[in-house]
Amino acid sequence: MENVIALIEPYMLYIVMVLVVFCFILFIMFIISFIKMKKIQRKYERFMIKDDVDLENLLIHYAKKVNQVKDNEEKILDKIDKLSNEIKYCTQKVGVVRYNAIEKVGADLSFAIAMMDAEDNGLVLNGIYSRDGSYIYSKPIKSGTSTYQLSDEEKEAIRLAIENNKAVK
Repeated sequence: MENVIALIEPYMLYIVMVLVVFCFILFIMFIISFIKMKKIQRKYERFMIKDDVDLENLLIHYAKKVNQVKDNEEKILDKIDKLSNEIKYCTQKVGVVRYNAIEKVGADLSFAIAMMDAEDNGLVLNGIYSRDGSYIYSKPIKSGTSTYQLSDEEKEAIRLAIENNKAVK
């Protein structure tokens, strides 16, 4: 042991100086940590001081609201799916052709209107105007065609309805 002390004794001043510097650095780090902890503690106390609000109940209340929102979202998505399925059968495609059915009557007062759903099912209305009166005929359409004989104007109305709908998509 005396050999170790004899070996260290000439360097004792340097060892003490290094230890003092090391202690000083540790003291500064302690002060910085203490200041940061005080700031965090003040923020925490400000957050928790609200006397009129119980944070636990508040969190429970918001958790219930989140669950309600999730339930409502599921219901809304179900309704959207149902409406998407139902809308296929609504009139989505319309084509109109005006024409002059009888020569010398003029003014293209006759018309053919095709109204179809997403699957090209529906009807075509043909309104024929003459001096004696106006007549309207309806023919069913299934998959874009009809079992009844179609006039050129009715075929054109069906074609327009299908083409106009493709342009919208």
